[in-house]
Amino acid sequence: MRYSSELNWYAVRTRSQGEELARHGLSKKGFEPLMPTFQAVSLRKDRHKILTKPIFKGYLFVRLQLNATKHLEVLKTLGVVEILKNSQGPRTIPQNEIENIRLLENHVGACFDAPEFMVGEKVVVREGPLKGLRGVVDKIENRLLRVGIEAVPGAIMIEIDPQQVISEESGIYHTVAS
Repeated sequence: MRYSSELNWYAVRTRSQGEELARHGLSKKGFEPLMPTFQAVSLRKDRHKILTKPIFKGYLFVRLQLNATKHLEVLKTLGVVEILKNSQGPRTIPQNEIENIRLLENHVGACFDAPEFMVGEKVVVREGPLKGLRGVVDKIENRLLRVGIEAVPGAIMIEIDPQQVISEESGIYHTVAS
């Protein structure tokens, strides 16, 4: 695995709803986490409540000089699943993207995940009961991917959350923008 001796930002995938737990744990270990949030209004029968929610569900960012020891420390943090990587190792996030992410925190209103997949792109399900299933993106609608699966009697379509699939060609997770 290839590491960089420079101070870089990395995307970290967390357990479901574990962003705050991971942020707190990374901060306690002396790392510099970034978990951008937005304010959402929760409409209840008897009241309206303002909730602080993470912009990127299941992800946060951490800035560090990554080496094997620090990589292991990050992975041992409660709530952390993995540091996103490509075929060469942990993938750095460019500073200009981090600046854009910080600007998102000024947004008032809802944030929705928008996949960067394209119609016709080959994908592989990376988690859940359909892990390993291969198909082709047929349509992107209502924040879901419609994926065509070739089967013996004919093709079928499934709708799936974009965070559950990776691109077959690149083998990396697409970023999720808001």
